[in-house]
Amino acid sequence: MNESKPKRRLFNAYRCIHEQGFVPIFVENEPDPKMLIEACIQAGITCIEYTLRCPDADKMIPWIRQNYPDIYLLVGSTLDNDDIIRKAKVRHPQLLTLSELAEMGVDGFVSMVGWKLENIEKYSSTHIVCPCAETIREAFLQLGAGSHFIKVLGPSLEFVNICRKNPTFGTCPIMMTGGMNLEKIPAAVAAGAVIIGAGFDLLLNSQSSNISCRQVTDILKQYCQTVKKSRAKYFPEMAETIGKDAETWLNSLPHIHPFEKRIL
Repeated sequence: MNESKPKRRLFNAYRCIHEQGFVPIFVENEPDPKMLIEACIQAGITCIEYTLRCPDADKMIPWIRQNYPDIYLLVGSTLDNDDIIRKAKVRHPQLLTLSELAEMGVDGFVSMVGWKLENIEKYSSTHIVCPCAETIREAFLQLGAGSHFIKVLGPSLEFVNICRKNPTFGTCPIMMTGGMNLEKIPAAVAAGAVIIGAGFDLLLNSQSSNISCRQVTDILKQYCQTVKKSRAKYFPEMAETIGKDAETWLNSLPHIHPFEKRIL
């Protein structure tokens, strides 16, 4: 089938997130973000999440899009209520609306507070959408509206286990964030998380003030490798189809996905 350019990029972003397995998250307390982006590139990472918690988000997001057009750029801490954003901008002037972010050419949205179902339906045909859920009902309503992943807050694995129990038929694609250090990642993947995210505040810990690009690259490689090894153990079928044709790869996913037809 012939896919439009936006839909093809959407699929490519979705597959990149999956095959990368680990997504580094830019949060408010960290060293030079431009250095961190370069470290990501050197580590082989092509999908990042830049959150609106960063005071420079309104400047860095368009800068990333202009200077790194091949990076798949997710924006985190998104809100889907323009009136709330308008009021919150008094103290957080870096906040941007979904429509503003879409115009900047971002590839997807992550939210800690969840979205209205109509907004998921509006944006999920052109952007990765990953809202947070705290109940199984929330997760399934969001999936039904078109969400690509469900964000689950760690480090507790209780909700992940619920989402992946037999009565759910393994349908829920989980991105787990919050406290995901190297020691906790294997258990999170074993519980059913297919994507792991961690902020640079956790990744760099107390090293952030004097750390070099090479050191950050090495840390990122460690996290990517840990996720890769864990997924090879707990999701071997998915791990074995990395790089194969789209249909074979989609059929290997351990959860539902929104791509009903083969992407050529």
